[in-house]
Amino acid sequence: MTEVEEEAAEFARAFDFVSTNRFRRIAGIGPVYEALQDKGDFVRVKVLGSDDEFDYRKVDAELDPLA
Repeated sequence: MTEVEEEAAEFARAFDFVSTNRFRRIAGIGPVYEALQDKGDFVRVKVLGSDDEFDYRKVDAELDPLA
């Protein structure tokens, strides 16, 4: 049987900061970012192609689709 990946809020994806799982797209339509550091309720992220870094709510980031 093949694996199926669901795209729904119930299926949040935890971060693995050493795999490609750390690259996500904000809300599925925004820019791609790289998760850099777990900061408790937030994740430090860097937008690819720019120097922008910011703290992003982890619950929102875990729902973002993989890039």
